[in-house]
Parts: sequence; C-alpha cells; structure tokens
Amino acid sequence: MNSLKRILLSVSILMLASLACGLPAAPATQPSAENQPTEAETSPPVENEAGGAVLLFDIGMHIEPMGETAQGYANNKSDYRNPQFFERHVADMLTLTQIVEARGGRMTIQAQSPFTTVALESGNTILADLAARGHEIALHFHEDAHLGKNPERLSVQQWCDVMKEELGYIAQASGVTDIRYWSGGNLYVNLYEAAECAGLDVNSDWKSPDTQSTDMSLIGVNPWRPAGGTDGVDFTLFTQHDPNGAVVFLPEGQYDKTNFASMRRSDDAGGDEAYFEYLKESLYASLKAAQAGKVNVFHFTVHPGEFLGDPQDPFGVIEKFLTEVVDPLVASGQVQWATYSEMADAYAAQP
Repeated sequence: MNSLKRILLSVSILMLASLACGLPAAPATQPSAENQPTEAETSPPVENEAGGAVLLFDIGMHIEPMGETAQGYANNKSDYRNPQFFERHVADMLTLTQIVEARGGRMTIQAQSPFTTVALESGNTILADLAARGHEIALHFHEDAHLGKNPERLSVQQWCDVMKEELGYIAQASGVTDIRYWSGGNLYVNLYEAAECAGLDVNSDWKSPDTQSTDMSLIGVNPWRPAGGTDGVDFTLFTQHDPNGAVVFLPEGQYDKTNFASMRRSDDAGGDEAYFEYLKESLYASLKAAQAGKVNVFHFTVHPGEFLGDPQDPFGVIEKFLTEVVDPLVASGQVQWATYSEMADAYAAQP
C-alpha cells in the first residue's frame, strides 16, 4: 500500500474510532500530493540496496507544559493561554514540519494538556492537520506537571489514569486515538507498567529531570525492550532486554556526552552552530556504529519557540544541517526518515 493510501486510511479509521469513543474529532486537513512521504513501506528496511546498514533518522518535537495542566498544576513560565504565545509556537511547529516534509520526512510531535486544551478551546486544528500530513502524534509527559510533587511515590494505577487523561486530550485535539509513543516520567521505576496500562508501547528521550543528563548505558543505535524502569541510579532492569517486554526503547544515537539532550539550551553549549556541529559528529558516529541486518536509529529533539539564534533566519541552522549533512546520506541510502513508531515497528519486525 503506498503512503498516500496508508495515511488516508489511517486517518479515516482513527476519526471513526474517535467518534465511537465519544471524543469530538478535530477536523483534519486533506494532505496535498506534494506533502506525501516518499517512502512506500510501513516498516523501513534494515539494509539498503547495497547491503549496507541503514540508520533510521527522525526529529522529535517536545511541546512543554507552558501554563496550567488539565490536572490543575501550573508553572510560572509562559502560558499557552496567551494567544500571541500560543500562535507563535503553532507557527514554529508549521515551519519545522514543512522543513522536514520538504525532504520526505515526518516528525514525532509530542504534546500535553497545557497545549492541547488551549487548542481545543480555541478551535485550533494544528495537531489534526499535522496528523493528516503523516506526522506522528504522541505524548510528552512532564510527570510533576500532571501528578504533583514526588510522583514516584504514587501507584501504577494513578500514573496510568493520568496518562490516559492526557492521551484523551491529545485524541480530541488531533483525531488520533492510536497513540503509541511517549517521552517523560523517567525516574518512575514502574513507568513501563503504567505505560502499558495506558496503551503506550514506544519510549525514548530518557533524561534525568534532576541532573538534565543521560546515563551512558543508554547510549547506542540499537533498540531493545527494557525489563523494567529506573530510579535514575540503578539502570540494571532498564538496560536488560526482555524479549517479551511490552515497550520498545529507542536509544537516541552514538552520543559521547551525558548532557547531549539538554546542551542545546545550555549557556555553555556554544550556541546553535556548535550544537548542530555536535549533532553532525554524533550522526557520523552513529553511522559507523550501525550494523547491517539490525535496526539502527538516530534522532534528536527540538522545541517550538527555541530557534532564536538569527532573528533574520531563525530556522536556517536546522535547514543547513539537513541540507548539508542529512540529505546526502538519505540520497546515498545510508539514512532513512522514519517516525518513532515506525522505528519500533521495524525493530519488532526484524528477524
């Protein structure tokens, strides 16, 4: 089935499922022909035509909890209930997704209730529009923002219920009910039990919210099914593969710094140019680590509102990275665009 038929069929099924569940499905924009993915297969190959390793590549987007969550917790930062702030972030989302679409790729957009509730109340269809254009819609879960202080003490059922509540708002705002991927909740030992309860089965972007760092045991290019979660100190179960595990974990690539996931917004990172130079080095290192016959992945995260380096051309830095680094690798067959769930499906389907 080609990509256009697959996307239209998936959207139709999801909209019907949404109505069946009593959720008001947001209107979806009909995707135009030039916006269709170039890849025809659902599960990307593990080898290119020359028999070499393929590195599955994507860009994820975290939408932070700016304002009050559906559970009544609020921060003192910027608020999506400010119409100008909300619309500026929506504009960033559109710009970034169009940059990726121009290359045949699709992003994994991860939202939570400060954004989704405002989208619903204002009638903004950004998430439904992006879903109709083939982008994956997912959950970004800042646990404190939804469960309060010390959420690691709460039960699996409490976590599950709140994750389901968040997924419900995303479904209403996007028309997507089969949401599989989430990021966040990283210090909860029973996280994978809660996620399975909520119907989620793909995870990544592990970073300690306390130290803003990623343990080096999670670095690599090959996914696995963790035997359990972590408290941020003991990674024994997290790094142990369980063939029957319900969740596929996607490492972010062959990075060599513990702060790679947070360095972009660090004062010591050296700005956008230095960050994307580091991304280039890490992507090349991931290509070297990739193995033919296995699923190999590399991805990184952006946020709406963070491209502020050059006011005349704020997105030039990411376009330059994609044009000079990623596009040639795609053309050579060494790199292939894939959403996070597509990466997990490729891993599940490998021999």
